[in-house]
Amino acid sequence: MSAVFDRSLLRELAAAGLGAARRRARLLALGAGAVVLLLLLVSSYRSAAGREAGTFRVRRGMLEPTVPLVGALVPARSETYGAAVPGIELKILWLVEEGTLVAPGDRLIEFDPGPFQKEFETARARAQELTGETEGARLAVDALRLKSTADFREKDGNAALSEQELSALVNTTAPLSAQESANEIAMRERALDEAQTKLTGLEPFVGEGYVSQEEFRAAQARRDQAEADLRLARAKHSALVHQTTPDSIRRKSQEAETSRLDASGSRERARIELAQAQAAASVSAARLDEANRLVAEAQRKIAACTVTAKAPGLAVHSETFDKSGERRKIRVGDSVWGGTTVVTLPDLSAMLVEGRVPESEIHLLSPDEPVRVALDAFPALALEGRLRSIGSVGSSERNDARSFPVTIALTQADSRFRPGMVSRCTVVAKPLRDVLFVPVDAVRSDEAGQYVLVASWLGRTSSRRVQTGVTTSQFVEVTQGLREGDTVRLVAP
Repeated sequence: MSAVFDRSLLRELAAAGLGAARRRARLLALGAGAVVLLLLLVSSYRSAAGREAGTFRVRRGMLEPTVPLVGALVPARSETYGAAVPGIELKILWLVEEGTLVAPGDRLIEFDPGPFQKEFETARARAQELTGETEGARLAVDALRLKSTADFREKDGNAALSEQELSALVNTTAPLSAQESANEIAMRERALDEAQTKLTGLEPFVGEGYVSQEEFRAAQARRDQAEADLRLARAKHSALVHQTTPDSIRRKSQEAETSRLDASGSRERARIELAQAQAAASVSAARLDEANRLVAEAQRKIAACTVTAKAPGLAVHSETFDKSGERRKIRVGDSVWGGTTVVTLPDLSAMLVEGRVPESEIHLLSPDEPVRVALDAFPALALEGRLRSIGSVGSSERNDARSFPVTIALTQADSRFRPGMVSRCTVVAKPLRDVLFVPVDAVRSDEAGQYVLVASWLGRTSSRRVQTGVTTSQFVEVTQGLREGDTVRLVAP
């Protein structure tokens, strides 16, 4: 019985122990399930907190800054054409149709040349008149030059002849005349000596009767004649040497000097007359040049009334104001002043996009960065470009935000492109790798700097100071203050 009791007791005790063990196991299982459930709830809460509106979990990865902008197509090169003659109003007689693709040399505008036609006729008539006058003045100069040359030769010949005669008189004629006169004296002296000798020889024989008185008187007469001839020869010689020859030399010297002065004076007068004639010819030539210049100017103005294209492009008419003050396109029959642009020829072979970028994103841009371009007119056409330039001077927008002009050069060309087409561009800046980033709306600012609101796993938020780096249109790089996986709250819209 005791054994049975013992066995039954053992069975009861075992059953009781097994029940207690089962109860402990169930309690342990329930506790573990509660912990797991609590962990799942916390994890679910944190996941939900990271996914709920107004929060963002801090990420690490590659940040690709892109800068969107909206611009308009403009030609890289453009030529303008209009009235090239300043200071006068010209009427348009013909105008190329707007939208026409023109080639170099094609006619663009035809202005009324009437205002210049009369100017041309007047200038041409004046030029013809002055041509005759100038030719006459030139011939007068040539004739005067020839006459002066002949006069110079005559005057110079006279002067040279006078010099030669003076030289001959001084060196030949005068000395020979003096020598002849001296010889005459010597001959008369010998004749006198002979006559005196004969007379002396006859004188002793006169008394003796050997020589007649008549013969003696004849001898005396011959002696007396010889004396008279000698006195005359001496007088002539004295007059020749002391008066006639010096007088002749003086006269010839005066004549030679007069000839020289006459030649010199004639040369000076001819020089003055020739200079005057040449001056008159120069004045006539200058007047003719001016008349020809006016003719050429009038011809240039008439030629300028026909305007042709220098380069290819698309014809675009300029705008003007009508009498009512409304803007409209220039058309045939309008009158425009010189210097006014009538037609613009944008070159469609090279197009640019001009737009503006906010000041907050200008630091992301660098020249030659790639750009994706889409045109509203051709939405299926994907275009590429390069950032060509960034303006250095910004301007204020209506909301007081500042923006800077940028220019994008398209790498493709299409004859369908037109200036003014809306272009939606995305500038792809240099990517940043392995950086922490949060949305731009997560970063707040106060007097102390920048901060974010970090959400804890229990839903509480706390302020944390951060330092930021590169900012894109959506995200901002965080360099200090956050860790990957932190949850930040966004600024409520």
